[in-house]
Amino acid sequence: MAEAVVFPAGLVPESFERLVSATAAGFERDLRMAWPALEGGAAQGRFRLREGELVLEIEVEAAGVRRLGQLELPQLHVRYHFAAPGAEPARRALLARLDGAMRKGGG
Repeated sequence: MAEAVVFPAGLVPESFERLVSATAAGFERDLRMAWPALEGGAAQGRFRLREGELVLEIEVEAAGVRRLGQLELPQLHVRYHFAAPGAEPARRALLARLDGAMRKGGG
């Protein structure tokens, strides 16, 4: 169930941050596959998506590289902000869909 990924222990806040293993370009590619009507891009470090009256703004910033032995994983600091926040259940549903669509193998 996709909802287990999204804030399982409480309400979805209007703003939050995540650290993800991705480049800005890779994050954009996956985000566009999940949400084709996406506005913005990796070059600007900003994205905006709309779902009815909800507006989610996403900012990305490179956060270095995580090294696991010889494996190097680029890290990206991602800030999410609901500019038009809507009701918490709507925020939860949007994030569940987005997280589910962007999830890759390996957890």
